[in-house]
Amino acid sequence: MSTTRIDDLRMIDPVLTTIAQGYSNAAMVAEHLFPTIEVNKLKGKIPVFERNAFVIRDTHRAIRANSNRIPPSDIDFIEFETKEKDIEIAIDYIEEEESLEGAMLEQRLAKELRDILLLGKEKEAADLTQDANNYIDDLKIGMTEFTCFNDYSNNSNPLTIIKDGMAAIKERIAKFPNTMIIGSQCYQTIIEHPKVTEKVAYSGLAKVSKKALSEMLDIPNIQIGLAVYSEDGETFQDVWKDNIIIAYVDPGKQNRSEFNPSFGYTLQRAGMPEIDTYYENGGKSKIIRATDNYAIKVCASDAIYLIYNTIHSLD
Repeated sequence: MSTTRIDDLRMIDPVLTTIAQGYSNAAMVAEHLFPTIEVNKLKGKIPVFERNAFVIRDTHRAIRANSNRIPPSDIDFIEFETKEKDIEIAIDYIEEEESLEGAMLEQRLAKELRDILLLGKEKEAADLTQDANNYIDDLKIGMTEFTCFNDYSNNSNPLTIIKDGMAAIKERIAKFPNTMIIGSQCYQTIIEHPKVTEKVAYSGLAKVSKKALSEMLDIPNIQIGLAVYSEDGETFQDVWKDNIIIAYVDPGKQNRSEFNPSFGYTLQRAGMPEIDTYYENGGKSKIIRATDNYAIKVCASDAIYLIYNTIHSLD
C-alpha cells in the first residue's frame, strides 16, 4: 500500500494509542446513555426503534400447534456521519530530556489529551439529553418552586416523581428503564430529602446511596454526573445540571449492536481514539496529538424521560 505525504509526516504511536483506547475517566457517564459501537465508515445508517421493538413476544408453542408468527416490522433508519475531534500538545526536546522518564511524561500527556476529548464527548451528550425541547411532551416534567427537591417543607417526593417517569417510559415501550443519570447537585439534594431518608430507614438500608436508590427504584444502573467544565479556565460549571435522566439502554456488552433496541448509541470510527506524533521546529518540538471520531445518535425518543429544574432558589 502506498503511503501519502501525511503518513510520512506523522506516526501513530501504538503504545499511547493502546493507553488512550483503554483509558476511561470515572467522572464521565455519557457512555451509560450512549454506549459505543464501532463503525468502519464515516457515514452510514442505523435503525430508529419504534415501540414494537421493545415488546416481549409470546413464544410458547404447544405440541402440533402453529408457530407464533408475527407481522414483519417496518424499519426506519436515520443517517449518521462521524466527526473528527482532535487536540495536541508540544514538548520541547529539552523538556523530554530533563524528564526523569520521557515515556511516562508522554503517557501522562496522552491521558491529559484523552481527558479533554472525553470531556467534549460528555458535554455533547449532556447538552443533547438535558434540553427539554428534545423530548416528547409526555416524557418530561419540570419542577416548579412549589415542587422543587431542595424545598424540604413541600410535599414533593423525588421517588414518586422518578417512578412516574419510569411508568411513562414503560407505557411507551413496554419495558421499564434500566439507567438513570443524576446531576451531582441534584443527587446531593435527593440523599438529604426527608421523603427519601424516611424510605431508606423504613427499608432497613444503612444510608442513602446509589445502591440504595437502585434497590428502591429497581433501576440497575444509576450514575452520578460529576464532570465539570470551564470556558475561561477560572470558573467551573457542572456538565450535568440539576436534572434526572431516565432511559432504557441496551444492557448487552458482549453482543452489542446498533440493531439492539436502545435509547441511543455512540457510533465510533474503528481504531479510534488514536495517538500520533510528529515533529516541528527542525525536530526540536515533538507534537503529541489525540484524535477521536464519532457521532452521538438518539435511536428511540420513546425510551427516555427528563426531570429538570429540580433545584430552585429559596430566597
